[in-house]
Amino acid sequence: MADLRRRVSHLVGMAQRYDVGSRSREGKIIEEIIDVLRDLTLDVEEVTANQVEIEDFLDELDEDLLDVEQELYDDGDDDIEFDDDDTLDDEGLVGNGFDEEPSYIALECPVCHRESSYNGELFDRDDIQLSCPHCGNVIYDSEEDCIIMDDADEDDGPGYTAYH
Repeated sequence: MADLRRRVSHLVGMAQRYDVGSRSREGKIIEEIIDVLRDLTLDVEEVTANQVEIEDFLDELDEDLLDVEQELYDDGDDDIEFDDDDTLDDEGLVGNGFDEEPSYIALECPVCHRESSYNGELFDRDDIQLSCPHCGNVIYDSEEDCIIMDDADEDDGPGYTAYH
């Protein structure tokens, strides 16, 4: 940037030394070109200063975003309280159920006959109602329903149990 300003200043000095002025048409054109170059130099310097300011702002924004991502996607291992008999291996907390994959239970809606999967832990809770996500019909109520498994659906896959 300083080089551009230096070169324009050099042109101004040359024009003054050689007495390029308003006496001839060419002199008027050269003076106007030099004025345009001065204005362009100032504009380029302003754009460069703004770019540096924007880069600094983006760096700060990137750091803030990284902090937010770390907060949102933190695996939470720091917040786990350990009992005396718990140990931590590469896959998670051993002996506390953290290293087990959740089981899912597939229920068929008696109204629309579409199947939906639910986390198996929901069925261990009291006062739970599960609704069909397709039609909204209540398909399980822990207070009233007793779901009977159909023996024909035992091959639904690992971690899945089908109830109809």
